[in-house]
Amino acid sequence: MVFLPQKALCSFVVCVFQSRRSWIEDTFCKRACGKFIPKGLSFASLPLTPRCCCGRLVGEHTLLETGPSMSSWPGPGTGQQEEWSVECHTQTSATDAYGTIDFQDSAGRNCHAKYVRVAVDAKAEALLQLMRSEWQMERPKLLLTVHGGTENFPLPLKVRQAFSKGLITAAQSTGAWILTDGINTGVSRYVGEAVKTYGTHDLRKRNAVGVTPWGVIDNHSDLIGRDVSVVLRPYQPLGNPLSKRVCLNGLHSHFLLVDDGTLGKHGCQLGLRRKLERHIQLQKIHPRFNQGVPVVCVVVEGGPDIVSMVLEYVSSVPPVPVFVFEGSGRAADLLAFLHKQTAIDRCGALTWENHPILAHFYLYKTQITIFDSESEDQQEADCAILTATLKGTKASPGEQLSTALAWDRADIAKKHILVYGQHWQVGSLEQAMLDALVMDRVGFVKLLIDNGMTMNRFLTVSRLEELYNTQQGPTDNFLHILVEDVKQTHIPKGYRVSLIDVGQVIEYLIGGAYRSTYTRKHFRAHYNLLYAHYCTLHPHQSPNSSPSRPPFFRTAQPYKRKERSMVLRDLKLAQQQSSELGDSPLFVYNFNDLFVWAVLQRRQQMALFLWQHGEEAMARATVACKLYRAMAYEFRQSNMDDTTGEQLKTYSMDFGQLAVDVLDRTFRQNERMAMKLLTSEMEAWSHFTCLQMAVSSRLRPFVSHSCTQMLLTDLWTGRLNMRKNSWFKIILSILMPPAILLLEFKSQAEMSHVPQSQEALQFGWDTGRPEADAEKGSAWWESCSAPEADTITPVTTQCFFWTTRLYDFYTAPVVKFWFHTMSYLAFLMLFSYTVLVKMEDRPSTQEWLVIAYIISTAVEKTREVFMSVPRKPSQKLKVWFGEYWNVTDFLAIVLFLVGLGLRWDSGSYRTAGRITYCLDIIFWYVRVLDLLAVNQHAGAYLTMITKMTSNMFYIVVMMAIVLLSFGVSRKAILSPDEALSWSLLRDVVNQPYWMMFGEVYAGEIDSDTPCVPGAFLTPFLQAVYLFFQYIIMVNILIAFFNNVYFDMKSISNKLWKYNRYRYIMTYQEKPWLPPPLIILSHMTLCVTAIYQKHRGLSEQETDSCGLKLYLGQEELKKLHEFEERCLVSYFHEKNQDVLCSQIDRVRATAERAEEMGVVMREVSDRVHFIQDTLKVLDSQLGQLQDLSALAVDTLTLLSASDSLQQEEARLGHCRPITPSRHHVPHSWTLPHGGGGSVDIMPCHTPRAYRSTPPSLLWGHTSSRSQRPSLEWHTGAWGGGNHGGQGAEWVVKVEDLLHIFGNCPIVANFWAKVQEWLLCFTSFYYISTKAISRMISLAFVKNVAMLVELDCFCFGCIQKHASASLIPIFPVVAWSLAAGEEVSVYTLEEVEAAGPESSISYWSSKGLSAMLQPLSSEGCLDGGLRRAMLVLCTWAERDVLRVGCVYVVKAIQPDVVCTWQRVFHSDTTLQLCLREIQQQRAAQKLMHVFNQVKPENMPHSPRFLDMSLLHWHSDGQWLTIERNMTGDFRKYNNNTGEEIAPCCGMEETLLAFSHWTYQYSCRELLVLDLQGVGSELTDPSVIRAEDKSSSDDMVFGPSNLGDAAIHTFVNKHTCNSCCENLGLSGERKEPFRPPELQMKIEPAN
Repeated sequence: MVFLPQKALCSFVVCVFQSRRSWIEDTFCKRACGKFIPKGLSFASLPLTPRCCCGRLVGEHTLLETGPSMSSWPGPGTGQQEEWSVECHTQTSATDAYGTIDFQDSAGRNCHAKYVRVAVDAKAEALLQLMRSEWQMERPKLLLTVHGGTENFPLPLKVRQAFSKGLITAAQSTGAWILTDGINTGVSRYVGEAVKTYGTHDLRKRNAVGVTPWGVIDNHSDLIGRDVSVVLRPYQPLGNPLSKRVCLNGLHSHFLLVDDGTLGKHGCQLGLRRKLERHIQLQKIHPRFNQGVPVVCVVVEGGPDIVSMVLEYVSSVPPVPVFVFEGSGRAADLLAFLHKQTAIDRCGALTWENHPILAHFYLYKTQITIFDSESEDQQEADCAILTATLKGTKASPGEQLSTALAWDRADIAKKHILVYGQHWQVGSLEQAMLDALVMDRVGFVKLLIDNGMTMNRFLTVSRLEELYNTQQGPTDNFLHILVEDVKQTHIPKGYRVSLIDVGQVIEYLIGGAYRSTYTRKHFRAHYNLLYAHYCTLHPHQSPNSSPSRPPFFRTAQPYKRKERSMVLRDLKLAQQQSSELGDSPLFVYNFNDLFVWAVLQRRQQMALFLWQHGEEAMARATVACKLYRAMAYEFRQSNMDDTTGEQLKTYSMDFGQLAVDVLDRTFRQNERMAMKLLTSEMEAWSHFTCLQMAVSSRLRPFVSHSCTQMLLTDLWTGRLNMRKNSWFKIILSILMPPAILLLEFKSQAEMSHVPQSQEALQFGWDTGRPEADAEKGSAWWESCSAPEADTITPVTTQCFFWTTRLYDFYTAPVVKFWFHTMSYLAFLMLFSYTVLVKMEDRPSTQEWLVIAYIISTAVEKTREVFMSVPRKPSQKLKVWFGEYWNVTDFLAIVLFLVGLGLRWDSGSYRTAGRITYCLDIIFWYVRVLDLLAVNQHAGAYLTMITKMTSNMFYIVVMMAIVLLSFGVSRKAILSPDEALSWSLLRDVVNQPYWMMFGEVYAGEIDSDTPCVPGAFLTPFLQAVYLFFQYIIMVNILIAFFNNVYFDMKSISNKLWKYNRYRYIMTYQEKPWLPPPLIILSHMTLCVTAIYQKHRGLSEQETDSCGLKLYLGQEELKKLHEFEERCLVSYFHEKNQDVLCSQIDRVRATAERAEEMGVVMREVSDRVHFIQDTLKVLDSQLGQLQDLSALAVDTLTLLSASDSLQQEEARLGHCRPITPSRHHVPHSWTLPHGGGGSVDIMPCHTPRAYRSTPPSLLWGHTSSRSQRPSLEWHTGAWGGGNHGGQGAEWVVKVEDLLHIFGNCPIVANFWAKVQEWLLCFTSFYYISTKAISRMISLAFVKNVAMLVELDCFCFGCIQKHASASLIPIFPVVAWSLAAGEEVSVYTLEEVEAAGPESSISYWSSKGLSAMLQPLSSEGCLDGGLRRAMLVLCTWAERDVLRVGCVYVVKAIQPDVVCTWQRVFHSDTTLQLCLREIQQQRAAQKLMHVFNQVKPENMPHSPRFLDMSLLHWHSDGQWLTIERNMTGDFRKYNNNTGEEIAPCCGMEETLLAFSHWTYQYSCRELLVLDLQGVGSELTDPSVIRAEDKSSSDDMVFGPSNLGDAAIHTFVNKHTCNSCCENLGLSGERKEPFRPPELQMKIEPAN
């Protein structure tokens, strides 16, 4: 590996960033307005600071060299103004804003997002390349484009949950992109909240893309910068609350900021967004499929433009399906209603012929899906979205299946694609299965298998090789590396791996004698036939000519190709068996081949699924364990990724645990069947047994299992049936053979599960007898046992019985062990005698016995090598030398043979031979340790010793280094004149070595002999050496041994059980005669081998050799069925455990609690609705009772008036009048007589003024009260045009000055009252015209009687239900309400000339009301204002609530006098306006504060709404707000001083003041917080600039400016709420967010 210097590496990174930067700047542009065209149609309409049509001021046009003069602007009378357009009046330049945004808010949460500023005409291809290459976004498999309302709107709880969860689940499960407007309002904000709640934190998988207009982004200047990924651009997502511009949503992952040169104009991004959607729709959903990326439009709420957009989507080619969330409001609900109506309509589009849009909607109604979250039978939102996408694309079933496959949504395919009755083309399901395997879609593989897909028909050689050569899955070519290791050569790039290569890799990984099916002769022959068949079909194509060639030609095996004539002949034979070779089933267990493919490709989930299918599950688990373990070892040896190696090791452990679990399950079900599974021959796995594969995999838990150990015990004892004192009985029987008759043997039924060797089968003791030899061997015994065998004598039977007893005894492994051990001990005694006594010229008898023993042992070892299972001699030697004791035996034999050769010499070589004998006997004595390993206790200690010896290598090396460092220096100092000799090396090591064991040679240190120069250093060096070597290194070695001891002690029993298999197999395969008599067994084996060679033993029979259980077809079938039942029960139990686990129970309980919470909230809402309805009903019933009492009292009064002298009544005619521009609604108009002046009867009594309507008194109060020159609009009941039917009826004044005197009038009035009450009781609507006529007929004789009636009626109404009667009968209330008339003006926010600032305007449409004073002036006065309580008795359009108490405030006269030098006219009005604007600004800031404060601050205070009031009686300008009841508190004042808080609410309010100071960049400070509880009023917004520039004062007279700010900064103490807001410690050095423009202009 080449390491670059740090400077060079930095230069390389900078070069990469510069290249990316240059590409972005060369590809994308921005737009800026280049010509100033004023906004307006005439010169008179131009404001003082004119703006261009692009939305910018003159000075903001950077491309203008000089500003335009006034003369260049169009004046009055000039021609038509030039129309501004993006193409003609904007210029492009390289983009200057791209990089990464760092969203920051007060909660401390940081989110990053990629962004770029692009022109409105940017190319969709470049945008997609940017997103895929530069931003590293994953390939989209679905595009969810979300449309809806851009303003904030409430979303019902169920709709919000369904939308959030459904959208994110659909996006994450399919790998979709989400397109929104990216702003922090409207539907985009809901998308951001959904990403936060259900999304992931991975930026590559959080593909929420915002396509946002550049000109409407608040603080977009903070995003200007050319940074790729080095610098993060901080951005504050909270903008000016008074601004009309929007902020970006911080939960989106990417932003495309579309620039069309305008400022503050929405909609420019829609064209580019639609163009990008069409381009993405043309991209492939997956490299294996030809389908494009599906696009679906999700609609939530929205305005009229959404309806036209939906029609555009559904009518496009190809159509884009639309998914609408019903219940979200406005356009979504309208679309849902139209969809339901068109679904019910059976006449089709003919019924909509008069409505083109509806007819168009009807034609494409199938492309629109309505989702009702309130419906109980509605499916999940994500499934509904994906289902609508599939159905809306109008694709074929095969294409829909491919799309669902790319999404990996098997549930969608199961419910809507793979359904009953669906027609499929030939081969479509096979291709889908191949795609599912390649793409690792486990769910789809299971789904296709459940729908009838058979592996025997699907899996062919070509498809299997395509699977092995796929590029999906892991990116490294580990399989190619393994092929190179196997072939010992480099393979070229693009090499196509064949099945024969795969077979060699399998053999390489499993090792030993394993032979893959792919490397056997019959498979290679068939493979070559397939290749020859392809060559005959394509004779003109060379195998190496095209990369698209089939995979048959590369066999990667050293065998020669057959001649063409032989190939054709074999091809004809093969064609007789199958009509199509490429699709012929070649394998018995097809799931095994796919299972091995999944393991080699490291697809664990697919391997686990395939493991559950097919037969021999336990064997396949051990095979996977071995393969994974070998692959992990190869990873470590190749110095590849350590993480992948650990992952493979984990996979191996997983499959090993599965094998152990299945074994445990089968053992609990049936012990004997489980033992048969361990040793039954597996034809599909190189005729191995499951136990052999587990041992090869080093699966210790499997081998140490109780089932395996019971089987090993049965193998160890053979047919001997003994449990106690077995060693004594066996030794006695060996020494005294007649004692064998006293032993007990097992029956054939008891040994049915125990595998037999080939010798036993030939002798007649088989357990399965599938082979012909076994049947022949047992036939003789059966014939001997048959009762009709008369020709067999009892002597023959007895001889056969004795023979079988002797054979069973001597062939038992435990008997072999004791027989060989006794012989070995005798050999050691003879060998010891040989080396201890004097060696003669000729070997003695004892020495000849030793020579015979060792030579026969050498012959036995040779036999073991050649009789081992591997085929190749090199492989045989590798396997044999892999055993440690075989290496020691080889060294001992070789050393003895060398000594034997030297022993025959008569000279000095004989002595060398004797010494060689002496050294050789060490190996033979050490060999005794292997005999002790059979014992359970001694074997554990032997394992510990082996582990310690193998692991202490590095410590011994370090000790040797320390020893040599001291020994060399000591010898050099003490012996400066030493000559070169071999003894020099001995002297260097000798004494330092013994010093480690305590011999320090103290005599040499204190000797009186003359010292050589520098000898005084040796004691010091010796001390240092002993300290390091004796104290440190030796103790480290002891500690290491101690650690190994405790580690091995915990697993020693398991290790001994694992090693027990080796011991038993060693003596199972040994001849029963020990050396030197073992030579007789060798002669027998040679004769048998010659006989078998003469018979011509086949390859299959050779593979069958070994300790295996041979079962017939029926027994094998029963065994597989038993294993399958156990596997099913195992998975059932495992699933039950998972379902019953504590975590799942908690999760299920949480989900149920959440569902119950939603239900309880719904129930609570319904209960509140019912309670409110009952309250309304009770109030209406009370009103009915009051009206009944009122009618009775009125009739009583009218009857009393009949007794007086009455005059003839005269009714005045009524005429409709048109409401004037300054007409007050619901007022009574005085008649004009001939255009002259109006004569009004004087009525100056207080009683008359109190009860008479205000409009009748204007003539008397005109001199002291004038209405303001503001524009008034007609009321809801009296004004406006009602289609000619609802004209207002008025009564002349002279009609009111006369008296009704006739009884018919009274009777008529009583009938009208009864009709009125009946209509009100029946809840019918009473029109204004009918009520006016009724009141016209009900007026009494004179004004005095009217006054009496008025006082009596109003007292009853005010006492009972005036608030409910006024909205229903406004004209009646107008004549009955008490109080004085006022006009109420509200503060409205309208867009100014540009979107930089939010300008507040006072509505010129004042609304009328009647107020009754409740308190005298002065009782509620303050330092700046006077206050009075009033009661609202009537209000127009609910501007005030009738029956509620309000506080009316006026500015103190001295304050007005003080500010008259600033406001020369209308000082009181100007001060009231500032007070209201001040409270509105504080209210906006409090709204933002409640949004950004963390959840641990529960209090949410708010400011009351304040309106402007004009009192008509005295012409005063006042302010009015709702009265607060409770304990009124003050928390700080406008001087900056604060009161010590005593509760959480007070701390929150003081923290709010601190927050406003930081949030506004130390420009504004809200003080003087006061109110009742969480309701506040009369704040003071402090702004330092107000004192310096009083002409532009924004807020009221309570602003103390710099002094208040300075006092607050010095005296404020941060509390816990300040810390939660991140404000603690920032008072002196405040945090500066992005520049906040918070401009509030005076009201006009």
